[in-house]
Amino acid sequence: MFGYSFRGSIIRAPETAARLREAGSRTRIYTLQGFLFFLNGQAIHRRVAAEAPTLRVLILDFRDCVGLDSSALVAFRKIGQRAEARGFDVLLAHLGPTMLRQFARNGLTAGPRIRTLPTLDEALRDAEAILLAEAGIPEAGAGAPFARHLSDQLGCTIEPGELAPYLTVRDLETGATLMRQGEAADALYFLEQGLISIEIAVPGRPHMRLRTTAAGTVIGEVALVRGGQRTATAVAETPCRVVGIDRDGLARMERERPDLALRVQRFLILELAGKLTDTNRLLEVELH
Repeated sequence: MFGYSFRGSIIRAPETAARLREAGSRTRIYTLQGFLFFLNGQAIHRRVAAEAPTLRVLILDFRDCVGLDSSALVAFRKIGQRAEARGFDVLLAHLGPTMLRQFARNGLTAGPRIRTLPTLDEALRDAEAILLAEAGIPEAGAGAPFARHLSDQLGCTIEPGELAPYLTVRDLETGATLMRQGEAADALYFLEQGLISIEIAVPGRPHMRLRTTAAGTVIGEVALVRGGQRTATAVAETPCRVVGIDRDGLARMERERPDLALRVQRFLILELAGKLTDTNRLLEVELH
């Protein structure tokens, strides 16, 4: 599978997501199944050798692998050597405790080009970070003023001063809560700087992280449309700046600047459609 077929659970600004799709062919994901021995280990190595010239990141997903023998470890050692020679990274996801010990005993997790990650999602996030760094794009996303983002998405010009009377601005320190699950939902937020984690509370378990949003993305747009209660908690992973617009602010905009309100509503439709696409992609990652 190509990297652009799947994405990590970081929701990114549209232009950043587009850059990742363009670079996605440099990432490969191999889903390994059953017991690995000499024949299938060599087959994996031959496939890597054929694709190595275009590789930047190779993700090996061991989720459906039940074990491996020493001959398969020889094949993975050869893959590690080829990664060193060709300059690509190998990310090992979902290695069980026994296989992890086998890899470690054979020195296959000590090199700079091979790393182990607990899940496929974390491997995808790591791969995306590599590609973004090489493109000169920060992991948290470039600073993205709301007015410019609206203008870019709608293909028009909206000045910051037009929006300012209807917006609130908040600066959050790492660990600060933007909104809590169960609170009244009456506003959307646009993340201009930083990373925010979206989490849900599960009875009897720690908070479960659903995704991370980077600069240039919207949080809580459904709340502006239908109200109700927040279905998740949003926590700053890094220092953040967010701008918000609540239902009262949008209603005032509709009275005072109906033309501007119409543009904001068009933007909301695009965001909701985009989030649906992202949700489908995340489900694909979890199901494969």
